[in-house]
Amino acid sequence: MERPTKIRKTKNTDEHSWEVRAPVSLYHRCIQYIAQNLHMVDSFYGFPDLVAADIFQEAEKCKKFEITSAENDSLKNLLLFCEIYPDSVLSSLNLSTSCRALNYWLEHFLVFSGLQSLDLSDCFLGEEHEILSHIAHLKLLKSLNLRKNCLTDKGVSRICAPFKLFRRGPEHLTVLDVSENGCISNRGIKMLQCFKDLQKVDITGTSVKVKEISNDWKVLPEKGEGLVSIKNEGWASHVVCKWMELATRTHDKDEHKTSKFYAIKKRIKSRISIQNVSKVSFVPQYRLVLHRIHHLKKVTAPCVKIPTLTEQDNNMDAIMNLYKP
Repeated sequence: MERPTKIRKTKNTDEHSWEVRAPVSLYHRCIQYIAQNLHMVDSFYGFPDLVAADIFQEAEKCKKFEITSAENDSLKNLLLFCEIYPDSVLSSLNLSTSCRALNYWLEHFLVFSGLQSLDLSDCFLGEEHEILSHIAHLKLLKSLNLRKNCLTDKGVSRICAPFKLFRRGPEHLTVLDVSENGCISNRGIKMLQCFKDLQKVDITGTSVKVKEISNDWKVLPEKGEGLVSIKNEGWASHVVCKWMELATRTHDKDEHKTSKFYAIKKRIKSRISIQNVSKVSFVPQYRLVLHRIHHLKKVTAPCVKIPTLTEQDNNMDAIMNLYKP
């Protein structure tokens, strides 16, 4: 144990008390130094994942990923880790009902290229939002929730186009939720066929006509609120939570109360209209889900010509003639 390094006087007496400090390992000292001086780091290439994770956690304590930091290099600091460890920094992201946080920290969210699951439900993005182009280039993406985002077939096209043309994008996309986007039609569903691994698509509340769906899909109702449950996972999960809290604090309380009042009023009105209508397009607590059908291809055996005995004898005679003097 290290010797006491500091003597402290008490306020009321003249007695001295020793302040004992626990020894700090050299490894931890190095981690602290790197985290406090990220502006001096060019790349983490070659660093083990465990070491990089410790540096990231220490940098988070030093507030290196906040805009309010002294250097204001939060985006550059985040890039250092995302370039080498994209799927470890953040593999799953939930920004449901967090449109304000998404727009405020958009440049930082666009850095996360290793996402496997993404939830952007109830953000009302529209078809021109920049995040749609980012989604189109997420190679590892498997689950995507775009419920209630005012999307049209054009928005679906922005996600599918890069993969359809250049085979670059979410080729492993398995589950997609585009429910409650009333302007998505059968044309948008047809575009999604380019994703060969896509197994389920939630079309509840869209303009898709079930009778006109191709034979590649089968419509089945599923009970539940959604197809998948997505949470923040990765080194930066706590950082993302802080960003969302900061965006909530800056929100005007009076504006929030006003929007909440009109939202409640609109919700009550919609319930009344559903009760008055005898036929509705969906059953409460059930989702309308498309399931992909895998057609078995008929494999025909290749035609192999079996030589007759006469042909075999002729071939052997021709070979033996080659050895005659």
